Amino acid sequence: MFNALEIATWFLLKNNAEIREHEATNDDYEVYEGITHLKLQKLLYYAQGISLGMYGKPIFKEKIEAWTHGPVVREVYGQFSKFGRNNIEISLNNESEKILNKIENNREVSEVLNLTYDNFAIYTAWQLRQLTHEDNTPWDITQKTKGLGKEIDNQLIKEYFKKEIIA
Repeated sequence: MFNALEIATWFLLKNNAEIREHEATNDDYEVYEGITHLKLQKLLYYAQGISLGMYGKPIFKEKIEAWTHGPVVREVYGQFSKFGRNNIEISLNNESEKILNKIENNREVSEVLNLTYDNFAIYTAWQLRQLTHEDNTPWDITQKTKGLGKEIDNQLIKEYFKKEIIA
C-alpha cells in the first residue's frame, strides 16, 4: 500500500506530463488544466473509492475526512494547501521518479490511478466537488451523521463505489 502523498505525486506528475505533451504538439482542440489543491483532494478520493470498489482494499493508508468542500486527506492538505487555488507545480526528481517507478510496477495501483485520471481529471475542481456533494454519497452521509471533520468510513466508500461508480 502507498501513502497519499505518493499517490498525489503520481497525479501531479501525470498531469504535468500531459500538459507539456499537448503544448509541444500545439494541440488547440483540448484544454488541459492543471491540478489545484481542491482537485487533487477529489482525485485522491476517487482513486481510493475505485481501489476499494474494484479490489476491496485501499490504495493509500491515510483516512479521508468529510470537510466543507468535500473529502480531504489531511496529510495531503498540509503539504499542498499553500498553493491555494493555483495549479500545483512539482518537478520530476530522483525521489518522485522512484515513486513513479514503484507505482508503475504495481499493476493494480497503476490501473486504478489511470482509470481515475482518465475518468475524473477531465472535470474541473468545482465539478468534482459538486459530485462528492450529491445526496447519499459517502461525504454526504458522513457529514450528516457524524459531522464535518469526521472520517469517511472506507466500507461506506467501498459500497458506494461498487454500486454507483464501477457498476
